[in-house]
Amino acid sequence: MLAFLTSAVPSFQLPAARSSLPRSRSSLPRSRSSTLAASMPDAFLEGAREALLAQEAMQEAAQQAAQAEARAAIDAQWESLAQSLPAETHEQPALTLYRDTNGWCPFCERVWLQLQVKGIPFDEVLIDLRDKPDWYKEIVPTTLVPAIKLADSGDVVWESRDIMDRLEADFPSKPLMAAEGSPERERAVAMMDSSTEIMQAGVRLAFGSRNQSVTDEERAAFRSDFEAALDNLDVQIEAGGGPFMTGESFSLADATYVPMLERWAVQLPLSHGLDIRPPNASVAPRWPALERWYGALAALPAYSGRVQGDEYSWAASVGTFQRMFSANSSAELSDAAKAVVKRADYAAAVALRSAPAASSADAAARTQAARKIIGNRDAIVADATSESAKSQPQLKRLAPREAPVVESVLQSAAERLVKAETRSSRDSLEELLDAEWAEAEMAMVRARAAKFVASRLCVPRDMGAEAGAALRATLLEIANEEEHLAWSRSGGLL
Repeated sequence: MLAFLTSAVPSFQLPAARSSLPRSRSSLPRSRSSTLAASMPDAFLEGAREALLAQEAMQEAAQQAAQAEARAAIDAQWESLAQSLPAETHEQPALTLYRDTNGWCPFCERVWLQLQVKGIPFDEVLIDLRDKPDWYKEIVPTTLVPAIKLADSGDVVWESRDIMDRLEADFPSKPLMAAEGSPERERAVAMMDSSTEIMQAGVRLAFGSRNQSVTDEERAAFRSDFEAALDNLDVQIEAGGGPFMTGESFSLADATYVPMLERWAVQLPLSHGLDIRPPNASVAPRWPALERWYGALAALPAYSGRVQGDEYSWAASVGTFQRMFSANSSAELSDAAKAVVKRADYAAAVALRSAPAASSADAAARTQAARKIIGNRDAIVADATSESAKSQPQLKRLAPREAPVVESVLQSAAERLVKAETRSSRDSLEELLDAEWAEAEMAMVRARAAKFVASRLCVPRDMGAEAGAALRATLLEIANEEEHLAWSRSGGLL
């Protein structure tokens, strides 16, 4: 999944004006027949051609004027939507965080979550891991993410554990570690040190099984080792009193474990049939202390408001990674891998359709979603109409000529999110299209555009979970309405 909501792209360009009239003198018919042409004076033919060219120029000028007026109306509505958002207040950033563009890096998420919980204001620079800029490689010797640059000292710190320790030392007003020498701190340090064991066991289970040379006995051992690591973790949480890793309060130990436990809870049931959390309320948790930890974490605003991923995004990424590994290998996907992709795609589709009603989202979530749409609409349109998709190529893009339709859907979504009093009309959209479109055809394309953007939205890459749910619900609401319109206008043919 590319960061289509955050990437900079060239400004949206108007489609070229069209005309059914000839484009040049050479393209004009010189006569209806050779006999008629021979009987007409050259001056008369030249005059007719000049008249037709003048008529064409007038039509083109009128079309360009109509397009310019439509473009101005659309831009004015975008500006009105932007002005309707509450003003943002920004504190002076204490540092810059460098993290991955996709929001998938677990080490970045640890630091990101720590910053959110401590309330440290920071700037953010996203690093494309496939094409790291030279300036970043110059300031970070490992060239890895995350890294931070402190505003006051200019110090650059890398490696997530070192960054977390530095943040605790430099910003002590809201400590996420107990006092030196206390049993709580010793427990937290021990759990952080041992986190690599469960991470390695989980990675062997999740990724080692893809290796065709791994035997069934080895796969069974991978699963057994990981389950034993979860048993041990559950005992440690219980011993600390819960609900968090070391007791009643969130600590750096929690930040260390969150990234992988979050995604495994969604992905391992799909890829390995292993339920870390109960699949439904009627099933007792196998790891009860861990289940209480998940519940306490979800109730933490600093986590759920921006850092937490959602079920759809983690489920969709299972199929995405399987396809990526296949694309980078000469071997075809195994039957087992194909089955995983099928389960993951189905689970993602169910999660997408299960989005709560947009009306249930609070004002802050709707505002966050609207702000992202308004500020990054060009990037979204470009991604939706790209002819060379680099991410999720299995999702069918729209044609470049349909770009104005995609933009119109985004504007409709933003209007609903901010509950705008005035709504954009289809009149302006029609002026920007490159042909006469039937109302049913336009409705179907709007429905496809809404569903595509909803499918491409990735949490937490693009926005927080609540904002993502509000935007997806809004887009699916638009898609449903447009499909009904297409059906009615086409007499049930579409």
